[in-house]
This record gives sequence, structure tokens and C-alpha cells, in this order.
Amino acid sequence: MLEQELKLSVDGSFVPAVPPAGSDVGAIEELPALDLRATYYDTPDLRLARHGVTLRNRTGDTEDSGWLVKLPVGDGIADGRDEVSFPGAGRTVPPAAADLVTAFVRSASLTPVARLRTRRRRWRLQGPDGAELAEMVDDRVSVLQRGRVADRFREIEIEGRGIDRDALERIAGIVARHGVAPAEQIPKLVRALGRRANAPPDVVVPARMRPRDPAAVAVRAAIARGVRRIMLNDARTRLGEVEPLHQMRVGTRRLRSDLRTFRDLLDPEWVRTTRAELKWLGAALGDVRDLDVMQERLRTAGKDLEPHLEALFSELGERHEVARERLMGPLRGRRYVDLLDGLVEAAEAPPLTAAAEGPAREVLPPLAKRAWRKAARPGRALEETSPDADFHDVRKRAKQARYAAEAVAPALGKQRGRRAEKFAKRAAGVQDVLGELQDAVVAGETIERFAAADRPGEAHLAAGRLLERQHVARAEARDRFAGAWRKLDRKQLRLWM
Repeated sequence: MLEQELKLSVDGSFVPAVPPAGSDVGAIEELPALDLRATYYDTPDLRLARHGVTLRNRTGDTEDSGWLVKLPVGDGIADGRDEVSFPGAGRTVPPAAADLVTAFVRSASLTPVARLRTRRRRWRLQGPDGAELAEMVDDRVSVLQRGRVADRFREIEIEGRGIDRDALERIAGIVARHGVAPAEQIPKLVRALGRRANAPPDVVVPARMRPRDPAAVAVRAAIARGVRRIMLNDARTRLGEVEPLHQMRVGTRRLRSDLRTFRDLLDPEWVRTTRAELKWLGAALGDVRDLDVMQERLRTAGKDLEPHLEALFSELGERHEVARERLMGPLRGRRYVDLLDGLVEAAEAPPLTAAAEGPAREVLPPLAKRAWRKAARPGRALEETSPDADFHDVRKRAKQARYAAEAVAPALGKQRGRRAEKFAKRAAGVQDVLGELQDAVVAGETIERFAAADRPGEAHLAAGRLLERQHVARAEARDRFAGAWRKLDRKQLRLWM
């Protein structure tokens, strides 16, 4: 469930007044007060808090007592957080809750880091039609240490109930006229823990890179971007969401590609073993992702045929469930945790060679040029009659060239970096066209295997029509390739190299 809330500050007594006519809020109803006690869990170095993640157990609330994990939406908490509840009480973190924060905790241990007691007054805010819009609470929080109060603070929160951010801010704007002021959007736990919880997360992408900086800065940035992409999408991948799994797989592929690009600047044995581990993780994610793509593609292309293709989609659904179950094994294993631990360490201090100390403007462009050369020769050799496998090979090489350009661009300065980004955009165009071709080929093979079995006549006819559409898509992608390649294969586009 997406948490949408705004925090406000207030001094002295506070009771929300009924807003003027014509506003979102038509009535305010006071609810029974609560006495809440919450224990927050984190690693000793507060990895969860520093990433904006909360893991707590709370009592005193009939609706929300028990265990809760809050996950940031995106890269921080500004856009809200997703709440995932887990039944249970006591002092032992439920395995399912611990599983959800694996990417942040890794090989560290979870332990109680804060205990809070909150005396809460609350009000239900209703629309003109009587529907609940939000709940407003006045929290007086005591931070407990060894049974004694170590600190106190107070905050007002307005939490939406099915309304969007704009409506929530309008309500807050009206309420703020009555002695309430905006406040920093800081979780209670962070306020309770203080400076340590406000420290940067354990993986930070350098905010700025300059052409005169050592090339090592670009290497660290590339590793940090990839690791963060994996970490921030891990929890939602475990929850079964489609796009986070896609982003997690992209993170593994891009990081593996970046290590190949920067291999001359890194310890070769470390690159070899780490790329092998990333390939293992990417393959586990790929089994699920490929079926996500396949199901979406065939359902879109065969929407009018779906009544006759129930068996096909049922088979794909069963394969998807099996693949998801298989994926959870690697994600819950020690091998994955060790990989993440090593990548987090490398994001801060990668095993660099002496070549990485050279200035970025001199060291990095030749690395991108090498990736382009490996794509250029087979790309130029493609013809209309070339095998599908040759087109697929060029797609992979174009993606490597794109990723290489994107990895070095931030360290090349404004003008040269923009040229590298333009090259990467054209390479992505080739990649997209050839990706469509490959998806059509794989989809066609899937349909053919389905049709080879004993099926009712209607299913065979529908499968034939769906297969024909994939053949058309394949042919159209082949036709578009030449134009996309011409846009990429221009000398002027590569002068930055």
C-alpha cells in the first residue's frame, strides 16, 4: 500500500477547524486517542534508515499493530513510501520481513535500534459526500532508552486515504491556516536517532565528475549506479512487481557491461569473477523477465484471439510461476548476499590499476571507441538475408557500445559529454529495433511449439494468425534496421571518441 503523508509542525494546543465551504474537506470527526509503542530494527550502522527504509513492530493500534516495512518510492521518501505489513508479535523479526530488506542488510544483523512511545490524537477528514479523505494525527513522541525518556518531539501528520498528492497538499494548505506550519518530511525514526540516521547510504554515486579527474572516479560512479539499481529494486522484485524486476536485471546487465568497458582499469581477476557472478544473477532474473515480456507481447498482439488461446496463456502463466519460484532461491541464498557485499565495497574502493589514475578526458574515450569498433564491423556487414542470430549479435554489441558511452559521458565535460550521450541515444535506437526483431523471433518460436501439440481447430487457427503477426513484426524490424544504423554509423557522431 502506498503511504501518502505530509508532516507539519505546531506549538501549543491544536484542534483542526472545519475548512471553509467549497474545499476538499466537508467534515472532521475526532477518533479515540491511541497509546502506541514501537520498536525499530536496523543494522548497527543503520543501513535501512540511511536508505529511507523502516522496519518496525508496533502495538497499541488495532488496525496497524504488528510488523511493518516501509520502502521508498524511487530513490528517496519525498514521493511517499510503500507499506508492507506482516502478522506477528514479539521480538523476532518475521522471516518474510527480513527477506524483504535483504539487499540493504546483506550479511549484517538486524537489531533493535530505537523504541518510541507515541500518544496520538487523531481526526478523520471527510469529503462533502462523507467519504474518508485522510487521517490527521497529533503525535507526541517519547524516545525511550533503558526504560527512560531520552528525548521528546511532536509532529502533525496528514495521511491520505486514496487521494493523490495534490489533494493532500491542498488539505495541508487549508489546515496550515490554523497555527500549523510546514515541517521537514523526516521519518520519526530518523528524528529519534539523529545525525547517524541522516548519514549518506552505503552506496553513493558521485555527484560531479570533471574531465581532469582521474578515470577512477568514473569507474566508481559506474559501479555505484549499477549496485544502487540492483539494491533499490530488490524488495519489489521479491514482491512480484514487473518493472522493478526489469530494472534489477538491467542493473546487472549494465554493471556487467561497465566492468567489461573498464577492464583495463581494474584488476582482471576481480573483473572476471564479478562478471561471472553478475551473469549468474542476470540469468536467474532473465527467466522471469523474458516471460513477462512474452506474455505482454502476445496478449497485446493477440487480444482479438485471446478466447481461442487460453491454453497458450495458461502455459506461459505456469512457466512464469515456476520461474519466479526458481528465482527466489538465488535471491535468498548466500551467493547473492556475498555478491552484493562485494559490489558495495567496490563502489567505494574498486580494485583499480595504475591506468585508472590518468585523467578521464584521455583515458575514457578510447574505451568507448573499442566497444564501438566491435559493433561497427558486424553491423556494417548485415544484409537483408542475414540470419536472425547475426542481427541479435549486433544488437548485443550495439548495447555494449551504448552502455560504454553512457558510462564515460558524465566525466567528459559538458560539450563532449553531450556528444557521447547523443551517440548513446542513436545506439539505443539500433538496440530497440533489433530488440523488437529478437522478441518477434522468440515469440514466433513459442507459438510454433504451442501449435505443434494436439490442439482444437480454433486454437490452431488463432495460433497461425498470431504467428503471422510476429513474422510481419520481424520483417518490419529488419526493414527499419538500415535507417537506424545509418543514424548511428556517422563519423561526425564519433568525434568525441
